[in-house]
Amino acid sequence: MTWYRAAQLNSINQSGLLRAEVGGKEILLIRSGNNLYATSLRCTHENDDLSSGTLEDGNIVCGFHFATYSPATGEVISPPQDGGEATPLKTYRVKIEGEDIMVEIP
Repeated sequence: MTWYRAAQLNSINQSGLLRAEVGGKEILLIRSGNNLYATSLRCTHENDDLSSGTLEDGNIVCGFHFATYSPATGEVISPPQDGGEATPLKTYRVKIEGEDIMVEIP
């Protein structure tokens, strides 16, 4: 497994979502308060870009059909509002080196 520089800390605000490409994968960086997470970028319901969603109560909410995911585990918290299915997001390990957000990609 390899660690990649995904972004700088100041590129994502305290309650924000940021799209990044690292190690040939599209990922979503999530900053919720002082916590940083990284997950797969696409909603598992209809492949929508989660960076256009929101954070609510520390969870990722897809901006299209409102499926809700835990950024820590990728677990589906609530299914899409259109009644479809969603599966967990892939999660990645994150660490800080200086001002850089590093993500481990297998």
